[in-house]
Amino acid sequence: MVKLRADFVANWTAQIRHQLTLTWGNEIANVKDRDIPMYWFESLRRTIAQQPRNIRIADDFHCPSKEEPRWKVLQKKVLNGKDLNPHRSTAHRSLFNSDGLLAEWGVHHFHLGINPHPKLSSFVERSGPIVFALVDERTFYAINIYEHTDRGVFERSRIIESLHRNWPEVISKYRLRGIAPEKLCEEARRTVRKKGCQAPVGTADETVYVSIGGLTSPAGIKSESVRDADIWACQIRSLQNELQTQLCQLVPTLEQRGYTGEPEIEAELKITEDGYQAFFPKYRVRATLLLAEPI
Repeated sequence: MVKLRADFVANWTAQIRHQLTLTWGNEIANVKDRDIPMYWFESLRRTIAQQPRNIRIADDFHCPSKEEPRWKVLQKKVLNGKDLNPHRSTAHRSLFNSDGLLAEWGVHHFHLGINPHPKLSSFVERSGPIVFALVDERTFYAINIYEHTDRGVFERSRIIESLHRNWPEVISKYRLRGIAPEKLCEEARRTVRKKGCQAPVGTADETVYVSIGGLTSPAGIKSESVRDADIWACQIRSLQNELQTQLCQLVPTLEQRGYTGEPEIEAELKITEDGYQAFFPKYRVRATLLLAEPI
């Protein structure tokens, strides 16, 4: 039987490395091939997709009167599905940025600037007041507006208190039962985060939550990113295995392009807007591949 000579996982890795480089620049050059898939999914997790969202506002949300016009501009962008990423911290220029608030509690903070940043055109100008919000695919949960310079604001448990009080159903899956709440001051939680660790947080009614942002490794990578990378690598391997089982059916087509019975046929995985394809470079033939949904 004719044998397939291919490494679809390597092809997939090379293509997503290229995409990561387009987004994050030269810092991707130092990432090992084995780590590229998990950084790909980490990139998707950190970036806010452009799509319309509803806005839900916490019961104690307060916007200073002078910030009302800029807050309305941000709300309009949320409702219309505009790009919210320019409003985030400029530290998000790096994929390796450690955003403790996002990593541990899944909460973004947004600057209320309207004009472009004077030095970084992909961001808006910085503002003192910033909006804290939990953002999912459909909803922007506005927690409150805080001063960026207020020390400890990113570690304060009132952020979780607000989520717990206003939208407990949204974070219920992160609730822990049967343990006492962890009582950490802002300084202690900041220290824990800097060490790449996380600690459960308790609310006033002694409800305890584990990391709402998802469990994170000391390197700052979410466990979901590692899991998704493993799942999709298995799926890509299954594409290659399936092509091997069906290779004989493609022989007549390849023979029309010059195949003369060689024991091995080289193929590469190509990812296009229409899906996955097997490309046979020697014969300039492409075959559509169907990828099963990950379990």
